[in-house]
Parts: sequence; structure tokens; C-alpha cells
Amino acid sequence: MTLRPHSELNLYFAACAPDGGIYHYRSHSGRLEFVKKYQLDRPMYLCAAGGHMYVLLREPFEGSTDSGLFDYKIAADGSLINPTEPISTGGRCACHLSMSRGRIYATNYLSGSVVSVDSDKNVRLATHSGKGSHPTRQEAPHTHFVRESPDGKCLFAVDLGVDKIYIYDHELNCLGAAAVPSGAGCRHLDYSPDGRYVFCANELASTVTVLRYTDCQLEPLYTVPALPADYTGESTCAAIRVSSDGKTLYVSNRGHDSVCAYKLCDGILSDPVWTKIGGVSPRDFIIADGIMYVTYEKTNNVTLFNVAGRELTKLDYELEMPNPLCVVYTYA
Repeated sequence: MTLRPHSELNLYFAACAPDGGIYHYRSHSGRLEFVKKYQLDRPMYLCAAGGHMYVLLREPFEGSTDSGLFDYKIAADGSLINPTEPISTGGRCACHLSMSRGRIYATNYLSGSVVSVDSDKNVRLATHSGKGSHPTRQEAPHTHFVRESPDGKCLFAVDLGVDKIYIYDHELNCLGAAAVPSGAGCRHLDYSPDGRYVFCANELASTVTVLRYTDCQLEPLYTVPALPADYTGESTCAAIRVSSDGKTLYVSNRGHDSVCAYKLCDGILSDPVWTKIGGVSPRDFIIADGIMYVTYEKTNNVTLFNVAGRELTKLDYELEMPNPLCVVYTYA
């Protein structure tokens, strides 16, 4: 398949099925080509950093419900080589990970905990407590996301179950927390390029909360809907991304099955545009070289769009794989 002229990049999709794995595609001279499938049982999330591909597996250990973390080395051509043995994340259903200061950080959704793993494979846990107002989705803490702050000074851990964004130092000592509206179910974050604003996709309420960031403190400013006013069906938010130029914010809606694109200016979200996206329950998406790649929980496909600000134009081409949950990329 030929796209617009691109830099060479490698795309990796986590197909979360017993017969799934990591699907590797390469874009070279504007052509997207399948490279290889790395067979794995239910990979949940991927993170490419420092020449390694870090992978979360839902349940790699016989007789245990703990999730596992391991990594591949990324070869010069983008191939994944020399996998390590999995280590336990110390909890159930690990669903997100990131890197900061040479450490791996991950979240255990069902256990409501954040885990850090240092270069010697030493594991440290911070477990949340409490519950939210939603009777079935917030009966306990459910950590869904962890990432360093825009300035790298601290970490944000987002807990859907208690409607809080916890702020940690790199040793997982809690420095404070910021709250989203009750029952909103905060899920994932992204940041403005200048680091002044943090945007939170609220899964349960299908909204976006805007927060101001200053020196390891978050101040909630306002919350906007991510669904059209006339939509009455069930829907939940999933992924959230800010464009590289900082002028557009995108969030995916599972149920409405759309991407909502807001105009973004100095922390203000306005003029949302919704694009139906050709699959059921869009869980993740990325934008690489002007192309948006959207993965789906409930259909075995990945759809592609040309991106021009808030305008998304679907390409007449799809990738097929079972239950794709996550997509990351690296440049060659």
C-alpha cells in the first residue's frame, strides 16, 4: 500500500488474543509493508524506549493471575530480538507502561496499583485505596495510566476507580493528587507541547478535563463533553492525543465509534468535530507522519486516516489482526 511520502518508520500493534502477538509493519518510501508477527499470548500494551520494546502480557505465569513485563531489543532494521524472561508486575491486568529516568513504570488495573522496575529488576509497588460513585466500574481503585510529568520531575498515575490523578516522585512516594468530576472515570492523559496543560480523557463520563501543570502540581480548570449533544447511546472515552503542533486535541469514543477533534489554543478546547472511523470500540490511536492509525477492541482491524488538523480522511485500506489494543512506532 502506498501512502504519502514518509520517513522510514516501524509500526507495532499489540493484538490482545491468545493467538495474537505483536504485528510489525514498516513504512518505507511511502509504502506500508507487513514485516513479521511475534507470537504472544494477550499482549496488553507496548512502549518503545531506549532501543527496547517493553511489553505487558496479561497472564504469562502458569497458575498465577499476575501480569508480566518483559522486553525485546530493537534491532537497527526495527526487528524485535533477544526477548527477556517475563517478570511479575505484582498485580492483575497490567494495562499501561512508560519509561522515566531508566525505570519502567506500569499500572495494574484490577489490583489498583502502580509498579516501578529498575535496571536490576527490583520491583516497587504503590497501591491505591477507596472507590468512586459508579456502582460497577468504581467499586475499587483501577489504575489505568502512568507517565512522567511534562518536565520529567514527577509521575502521574491515573486511577479510573477513584477519579484521581495521583502525583508521585520517582520512588513512588505520593506527592498529592488532583480530582476529576465524580463518576467521570479518568483514564489517560496527554500534554500540551509547552508543558503547561494536561488533558485527561474521562472514560465513564465521555468528557475531557483540562488541568494546569506547575512544578508537580495539577489544577483542574474545566471539563468538556467528548460526544455530540444529541447522542443518547452508551459510549466511553479511550485514547487521547495532542497534535505535534499543539493546535488539535483528539480523543476516541467507544460506542459512538468516533474520534473527536477539538481546536486547541492556549489550553482552551473548542469547535469539536466528530469523525466516524470504520471499526467498533476504538481503544488506541497514534499519528505518525500525518497518518492516524486506529485500533479496535471489538473488530479485528486497524483503520488509517490522513490527518489535516481536525479533518480526518479515511484511506481505502485496513490492516487485519485479532483484537488490536495498542499501537506504537519508532523511526528507523
